[in-house]
Amino acid sequence: MLWMINIKVEFNLTKGQLLKLCCPDCKRETRHSVVQSVDIRGREDYDDDFWIAWYSTYQIVECQGCSQVSFRSQSSNSEDMDPYTGKSIVTERLYPARSKNFLPIKYFWNVPLNIRRIYREVIESFNSELYTLCAGGLRSVIEGICIDQHIKDGPVEVKTKDGSTKIERRKNIVGKIAGLCEKSILTKRNADILHEHRFLGNEALHELTQPSRDELGLAIQIIEHILENIYELPDKAEELRAQTDKRKMKHNKTLKRDAAKNRRAP
Repeated sequence: MLWMINIKVEFNLTKGQLLKLCCPDCKRETRHSVVQSVDIRGREDYDDDFWIAWYSTYQIVECQGCSQVSFRSQSSNSEDMDPYTGKSIVTERLYPARSKNFLPIKYFWNVPLNIRRIYREVIESFNSELYTLCAGGLRSVIEGICIDQHIKDGPVEVKTKDGSTKIERRKNIVGKIAGLCEKSILTKRNADILHEHRFLGNEALHELTQPSRDELGLAIQIIEHILENIYELPDKAEELRAQTDKRKMKHNKTLKRDAAKNRRAP
């Protein structure tokens, strides 16, 4: 039964300290300076023979390379000991969460909200090493694209009993990917790549196999490329066209003004 607790709070005890941390912007370990800190230490006494001591440190840190500001916490207690070395186990957390191998979440402003949400969950699953969920999420992104583009089926090559092949329209994920290609939303090469993702997703969800990190990393890159091509590039092309038209109009006005000046000149 707890009968005594002592807590001590200190401000800026570690201010100015230099730490080597992974920077979310530099994408590598850099020197960070502690800008502000709060240290909390405590001891909880339960009886004469049993007590628990603990500490927590909360720091605002700044990268000395890019000046990015982030948050770090560190904590441990007297019960958290490595059974093999006898040393205290210290838990460190960084916010935003990151490591050298973290994938950044790309911002797609024109992608539908539901697809954007699933894509974000895919990246978060990947960074949390939840690879089975990540693979299933990739499948959902593909399904979401097909729904948004009104793709219900597509031409699929199937084998007949006599060993020959024929083309049938299928409403499964294979047919929908073929439908994206049929409507020129995807190139044939990208459609073939998506078919490979389909098998990756099926294995993960139905056979409970876990794809490798490298497989998923490559798959995510291709999905990002497809989202960029379908949703972002048309908007960027339109913006470029508008800027070009504006520049041409400005140039034509300049020519007309110069021509008018020349006509008025003696």
